[in-house]
Amino acid sequence: MDKKRYLKKGYRIRLEIDSKKAVLDDMRATLDGLKAIRISEKVQGGPLPSDENMVNRIDKVIEEEKKLENLYDFMSDLSKEIDKIEDVVERALLRYRYFLGLTWEEIAEKLGYSIAQVYRLHIKACKNFNKINDSK
Repeated sequence: MDKKRYLKKGYRIRLEIDSKKAVLDDMRATLDGLKAIRISEKVQGGPLPSDENMVNRIDKVIEEEKKLENLYDFMSDLSKEIDKIEDVVERALLRYRYFLGLTWEEIAEKLGYSIAQVYRLHIKACKNFNKINDSK
């Protein structure tokens, strides 16, 4: 995988994280409606209702949380790689573009540069990022 594709993966994973968080929130909301497990003995005869449905739902939530953790791990690794770039503006540009998915115009406004300067700075930042990864 080339370095630019690796950086772009950060933005796509950010989208994945946001969508998974929304799904997890929805899954947790459905757990709120479940009745608590009753441990007390029934006075009237008959079997106790099974709590298998609730356990399965909780297991699914835990599975999704683990998947989300893996995505956060990638984002953390990418951030550590970007931190190795010496220039703070180059680091900010890469994060704005590949973590937050800002447009070139939005990045230019945040950095106080023209769009042409941002393009040039991006090329320089990618070269510096390549130097870091090529040395491994």
